[in-house]
Amino acid sequence: MSDTVPLIDLAQARGNAQDRRRLARQIDDANCHIGFLAVVNHGVSAQLLDDMYAVTTEFFDSDESVKVAVQAEPDTSRGYMPPKSRALARTRGKSTPADLVEFFSIGLPDVPRDDPWFVEARRRGHFHDNIWPTTPGFRDIWERYYAEMAALAFDMMQLFALALGLDERWFDDKVDKPISNLFANHYPPLDETPEAGQLRIGEHTDYGSLTLLYQRDAVGGLEVRLDEAWVPVAPIADSFVVNIGDLMARWTNDRWTSTLHRVQNPALTGPASRRLSLPFFCQPNYDAVIETVPTCVSALVPSKYPIITAGQNVTDKTGASFAVGT
Repeated sequence: MSDTVPLIDLAQARGNAQDRRRLARQIDDANCHIGFLAVVNHGVSAQLLDDMYAVTTEFFDSDESVKVAVQAEPDTSRGYMPPKSRALARTRGKSTPADLVEFFSIGLPDVPRDDPWFVEARRRGHFHDNIWPTTPGFRDIWERYYAEMAALAFDMMQLFALALGLDERWFDDKVDKPISNLFANHYPPLDETPEAGQLRIGEHTDYGSLTLLYQRDAVGGLEVRLDEAWVPVAPIADSFVVNIGDLMARWTNDRWTSTLHRVQNPALTGPASRRLSLPFFCQPNYDAVIETVPTCVSALVPSKYPIITAGQNVTDKTGASFAVGT
């Protein structure tokens, strides 16, 4: 059902104040009812997306020794993570077999070494060093793509503020030094029967403020939980799927929905079942205090959630997702 997810044209964001308000209302409606939307006219170049797919596919096609050389340390989300190394349903307290996906991930490139704020953030376990494979051009392309995703996420957070009836810069100082991660999710060809309850990615909600997902293959598999049913989200040409995460639901006192989603196993088998997607997980600054925004709390509607920092939330959820052997 490609019409399940509302399509948002970001060209309106570059229009006048009335255009932006109209766009904000569309975003508010989507986030209240589904928690997912798709954006077009996003400004990310087709050439950069082509380059990302090409160099990332080359990496995943590399000899195993190339991938193992950049294997991630536990809980860092930096480098390569082999198939079956995570089980995202465990972040929901569900015991499932490990997910049929391998990952590569980076965080903010060029973290300042002498800035006291970043020094303290690193001491607390954030902004780990990125690990780069030897694949030609990989680092340059990934760093450029990260910068594009960070800028798009920042713009989306300003639109989110408008959608919530806040000043459009309300989130700016909470997401200007984010602990965001860029992932590549590679789903190898399905060559064997999955275990009972085993999916490409198990059901979960995302952890942070919003996720930007680029998917363009025909294999598909992304599904969202709506009205007690799993509904497929078909790729829309030249669009990003945007969904809100748990922290945005907390920020909005559940006015906006952090929707369960998963990646289903394909009906196809063999080489045709391969899939690659590119999610960017926008996490606020590690020390951002997440408490209900002013427009979503009142004497009649008190805050549902205790205060938490963005850093503690992502640390807890990431640790749970790696606990596949316990």
